[in-house]
Amino acid sequence: MTVNEYLDLWFETVAENRYRYKTLESYKGIIAFDARTLIGHVKLSDLQPSHIQHIFSVMAARGVSSNTRRRLYSVLSTAFDSAVAWGSLETNPLSRVEIPRCEAKEMRAMSQDEVGRFLALTDKGRHAEYFRTAVVTGMRPGELAGLRWGDVDFEHCAISVQRSLAWKTRFVDGWILVPPKTERGRRQITIPKSLANALAELKKRQEDVRCKAGYSYKYEGFVFANKWGRPVHPRFITRVFKIALVRASLPRTIRLYDLRHTSATLLLKAGEHIKVVSERLGHSGLWITLQIYVHVLPGMQRDAANRMENLLTAIQSTPGVHHAAHRERQAFSI
Repeated sequence: MTVNEYLDLWFETVAENRYRYKTLESYKGIIAFDARTLIGHVKLSDLQPSHIQHIFSVMAARGVSSNTRRRLYSVLSTAFDSAVAWGSLETNPLSRVEIPRCEAKEMRAMSQDEVGRFLALTDKGRHAEYFRTAVVTGMRPGELAGLRWGDVDFEHCAISVQRSLAWKTRFVDGWILVPPKTERGRRQITIPKSLANALAELKKRQEDVRCKAGYSYKYEGFVFANKWGRPVHPRFITRVFKIALVRASLPRTIRLYDLRHTSATLLLKAGEHIKVVSERLGHSGLWITLQIYVHVLPGMQRDAANRMENLLTAIQSTPGVHHAAHRERQAFSI
């Protein structure tokens, strides 16, 4: 059995039953370009650490990021662990290969001024509610795409995140709804009354479009739908986003996903407790939030020190406390 034949078997029998569709497609893509091309012809029983190291050397020479190489390491390691368990390999060759270092992902959160300019522009467009919801809630693009009207509680001003929408391929309009990665991914996010009202207006406009379109409108209940009732394609919403950035005089390097980071960073800088922010983002653990937004914490520490200073100043300036302290100093000096 060659490595390619083994990987086909592993994806069919193990990976497809273990991973979600989007994760599975990502893993297949990572392996296809380098691993299959460079070592796919090698017999599985002849696989050596040098074969694996050669893959990473070629990727590094091509300028592939260490994070992508690290992901490939993780996928291959998991796949060949199964080969060891099945008796097809004595040891996992990746156990003797150095793990590519992890590089911190560059994150770009907008400032308050930039968010103001961005929303002032997008509020005038057809997708105003989408971008405002993204900034307010910090939801992932897939979660926004999978949001349905039944998930919006207009009375209590809350949104329930129940699913994510994933596109089957990049160029075909096929999509599936998948559950959150973890139980904490299912969450309720409170929203301002102004956003709830804006979404209510969007629902009315959507119903008007649905009535005029007739049978050509395929109602699926999505909050952010195109004129035919289908989910808005990520390529389209990204294009609209990039145009908005240019018109708002903001860097085109800002990603759609950075609206999620912007939401979290603004809340943290405003003094919101990091546990609340973590719950709104749907992180599986508080440590993930701390790891991603540790750069925001120094400023929060300074704010905490200033608040403590103000608190102590207020306490010491209280008349009763001042007189008591004066008496204590006299007693102490005696």
